[in-house]
Order: sequence, then structure tokens, then C-alpha cells
Amino acid sequence: MNHSVAASENEPTGPGSVAHDDLPHQPFSPAIEHAFDVLLALVLFLELVLLFGNTAMRGMFNTSLVWANEVAEYSLTSLAFIGGAVAYHRGLHLVVRIGIDQLPRRWQEYAECARHYFVIAVAIIGLCYAWPMWHDSWTVLTVVLQIPKSWTLLPFFIGMGLTVIFALAELRRHTLKENIVAGAAVAVLVIAWYLAWYFTGSWSGGPLIAFALVLLLFLVFAGVPIAYVLSVTAYIAIYSSGEDMMAVSLAMSNGISSFILLAVPFFILAGNVMTDGGLTKPLADWVTAMVGRMRGGLLQALVVAMYIFSGISGSKIADVAAVGTTLKGMLKEQGYDPAESAAVLAAAGIMGETIPPSLVMMVLASITTLSVATFFVAGVVPAAVLGVCLMIIIHRRAKKHDWPRCAPISWPERLRLSGRALPALAVPIILIIGIVGGIATTTEVSSIAVVFSIVVSVFIYRGMNLRSFIRTLASSGAMAGMVLFMVSAGSAFSWTLAISGLQSVVTDFLALLGGSAFAFMVFSVVLMVIMGSILEGLPSLLIFGPMLLQLTKNYGIDPMAYGIVIIISMGIGTFIPPFGVCYFVTCSVMDTTVERVTPRFLPYLLMLLVGLVFIAIFPAISLALPHAFNLH
Repeated sequence: MNHSVAASENEPTGPGSVAHDDLPHQPFSPAIEHAFDVLLALVLFLELVLLFGNTAMRGMFNTSLVWANEVAEYSLTSLAFIGGAVAYHRGLHLVVRIGIDQLPRRWQEYAECARHYFVIAVAIIGLCYAWPMWHDSWTVLTVVLQIPKSWTLLPFFIGMGLTVIFALAELRRHTLKENIVAGAAVAVLVIAWYLAWYFTGSWSGGPLIAFALVLLLFLVFAGVPIAYVLSVTAYIAIYSSGEDMMAVSLAMSNGISSFILLAVPFFILAGNVMTDGGLTKPLADWVTAMVGRMRGGLLQALVVAMYIFSGISGSKIADVAAVGTTLKGMLKEQGYDPAESAAVLAAAGIMGETIPPSLVMMVLASITTLSVATFFVAGVVPAAVLGVCLMIIIHRRAKKHDWPRCAPISWPERLRLSGRALPALAVPIILIIGIVGGIATTTEVSSIAVVFSIVVSVFIYRGMNLRSFIRTLASSGAMAGMVLFMVSAGSAFSWTLAISGLQSVVTDFLALLGGSAFAFMVFSVVLMVIMGSILEGLPSLLIFGPMLLQLTKNYGIDPMAYGIVIIISMGIGTFIPPFGVCYFVTCSVMDTTVERVTPRFLPYLLMLLVGLVFIAIFPAISLALPHAFNLH
């Protein structure tokens, strides 16, 4: 579930990073803010109760509530659009700051102001073109509840309406002059685009794709939240092509219609519950006891802990923060340079991208024809290969620099620590066995994992009470809203590029490079590393993943093994400077600087690239377990 989301709003991420919008936001009264929390918590809790209850009823009584899944899908839509709006209000959406951070302070204020105008534009255009969808679907009834399908669009209207209100509140934080200048700049850009389109006619093919990608990068580097960049670019590109802009609103709505996406909020919630409930310390203690006697013991433990925790947490940032914070003090006590520790932590974060349950794997499977269960199983061995690569280089560097081993631990103490960590280790085991064994769907298994994590956190680790659980529900709902709105917007933009002929353009370009499978693989890896660094992991996969996977059949490449390769490539992008969000967060967590970490990170990065080459050359590494379980 290793979706690489950005750092927390107060997390320093360094210059040029992709991060949550860490600028001050205009809050409403505590009562209104609390109402948002309660709303998100209730929606997420309702979805959990319905799906877990339905799964339990089918398992115990061989019956189910036929309407539960439909109501749960409405809850998902509510999280995507209402939760996405609240995420914007609280600065949780991903923003690239390298462009505006280079401007003088006064110009930064103008840029900050201008981006809210683009957000308002997305919301208003979405509302205008969603209204015909509401009207057209009024006479269409849902399958189970037999209510007008228009009501399923209500969260879209509420979310876009809230977005306008939140953006206007943000604009009030700026001076009148800043609003006038920013508004005029946005108007000039819109007029320039419209005149270019008016005098040249409708665009298509290469020119339209080039325009869409240039506009995308311009707005991203201008500091507009990435999800809204994807949306507004899709609307403008479709209008430039002469097509109906309502198709974009429809694509955004359909982008989260996959049943598998119901698991996304659950995986995020499970990770947050386990993190807030005291999971990390028992795991770290157990891992240290098991591998700490190796050379460079604590750094070895860091790699193993990231491998295990990546299968439990909800995001790559959560993995890095949880494991790094837990082991940071011990690493300093044993004399490890914080820069070296940060380098290993960043490299281990890359390794964990394909460890199930992975959000990026789940999302990529939901928008393509890949099986989630097979994809999850396929990612286990490649991650282990990368982990072994890291442990080898740590061993060699430990001998060279005389890094210490951990103090010996008796076997009775190891058994005690194993028993303490066993409940936490059971979460990924439940997920994998449930999904691979066909006991339940991915979505149903994720609901079981959430309930189990709540039981473990409350009754075993005793790290969570009712108040903290409600806070965790609300924060998980907002984070899920950010991710789901990103999926919605990314699906719309990917669809826009698809109908513009991006696949043909890429095929023609690859033909110039020889048209071989090798050229395609190299192109894919380089593209995903670059775009994963600039756009962050999930948006880059949403934009290019479906198109690249469709091309695999032209080159005789197994799509499952190929999917693993591009996810690892994307992960490398999110952990390399100057844009990689996770890289900056890692440096912040370990109390060091990018400048000190980078030279130490390069040997580990090189080792990961060697591992990636092996995984790409030998697809059997990814396909061994799926074949063993008859999943592929």
C-alpha cells in the first residue's frame, strides 16, 4: 500500500520538493472544522461497517446484504470529492514548490494567489458540465436501490462547491493588489490560449499532446496542486480538440467507479490505526533482535523493518517517518552518521514500493486489466531482491567503516519480542492469505485488516482510545480523499491523452529508437523515474501506466512483470533529488540535510539500479510466486 504521498503539512521537505501544501491555510471556526472531521469519520466508518459486516455475514450465514456494496460505493464517491475538497482546505494535496520557491517573496505571493484561481476554475467548470450529467441520469435508476442515478453525483456537486468556498477563503488571505495582479495574470494566460486556439483551429495528435504536457508541467511548477492541474489540463485540452468538455466530468466520475478502489481508504486507515496504536516499536525491537548482530546491524534492521512495515502502513511517507523516528535515537547512540542512516532509509523506501498491500499497485490494477491479487504476489520477490542488494552493500560498507553490531540478545528475550510483534506481523499475513487464497476480494480483506488492526491497537498494544480513533478516522478520510481525487483527475487526464493519440506518438518515437523491447523498457524506466520525481508516484502512474501497459503486447513483454518494473522506477523517482518528495522527508526525519545525504545515497541508489536491471532482464523474478500459486 505504498502510495508515496507527501510530507505532513508541518513537515519540512526542503527546497524544490513535492510536498503537501505547507503554507498557512485559512481555517474556519473550530465547530465547522470539527464538523468536517465528523463527516469524514462517519463516511469512512459507514463504509467499513457495511463491507466488513457484509463479509462477516457471508462467511457466517452464507448470505449478504445486496445493497451494501452499492451504498459503500456512494461512500467512496463522497470520500473522493468531499474528502478531496477538505484535503485541499487543509493543504494535503501534492504541490511542487521548486518553481515558486525561486521567485522573490512578493512574486511568490502572486503565484500563491493565482493557483487558487485555477482551483476555482476547475470546480466551476466541473459544476457546469456535471449539471447536464445530473439531468440526463435522472431517469436512470441504480441497480439495487432503484433510486435515480443522479443522486450518485451529489458528492461531486458538494465537493466542487466546497472547493470554491475554500479557495475563496484562501484568496481572502491575500491583499487586494495580489488578487488583482494574480487574477489578471490568469486572465492573460487564458486569453492567450483562447486566441491561439481560435486562430489555429481545433488541435489533435502531436500538437494537442505537446500542448497538454507543456501546460501540465507549467502549472505543476507554478505551484498549483497536482490533482487540480490534471483536471484543468484535461478540460482545456478537450476543449482545444473541439470535443465536449462534459466528457471530462464523466471521466472523473467514472475514474473512481472501480469496486477495487473501495480498498484504498481501508488500507490507509489500517496503516494509520496501526501506526497510532503503537505498532512500530514492537516491530523495530523484534527486527533488531533478529538481524542486529550482523555487521552494520541497526542499518540492516532498518532495511528489514522497512520491508515488513511497507506491508502494513498506508503510505511511503508513513513508512519512512514511523521506522525512521523509531530507530533514529538508537542509530545516533551507536555512532551512525545521520546522513548515512537517511541514505539507507531512502533506499529502503524504494525497495518497499512493491510490497503488498501497495496503493500504487492497487490503483494501477484498477485502471488496467491486471489482477490485484497476482500483482501483489508478484511484488514480493522483487522487493526481496532489492532488499538483499541493500543488505550486501551495507555489509561491505560496515566492514570498511567499522560500523558496530548490536549487543547480543538471548533466545528467551528474542522469543518474548517475537510474541510481542506477532499481532502486528499478522496484518500483512491476513491480507496476503485472504487475497491469494481467494477467501475474499481485496476490498473485503482490507476491511478485515482494518478491524483486526483496531483490535490489536486497542486491546494488545493499548495505544488508541475512542478519541484518538475518531481523529484517525478523520485524518484517514481526508488522506483517502486526496488519493481518490487524484485517481479521479488522473484518470480523466490519462483518458484525454489516450483519445489524443499518445500511444501512436510513443510508438512512432520508439520506432526511431529501433522499435525493440529493449528500447521500450529503457524508455519506460527513464520516463517513470523522471515523471515519478517531478509529479510524484501516483500521478505519473495514472497518466502513463495504462498507455505503457497496453504497449507491452507489441514487444512481447509480460504486463505483470513490466508493471513491477515501472513501479520500482517510479519509486526511484520519488526518492531522488531535486524533486523527490520522500527524499526530502527522509532527510527531515533523520535530522540531516540533503547536501550531506546525497553523496552517501549514491552507492545505495546504484545498487538499486543494478537490482532493477536484473528484475527487468529476468521477468521470472516477478513471476515466480504467481506461477507457484497458479495465479498467472
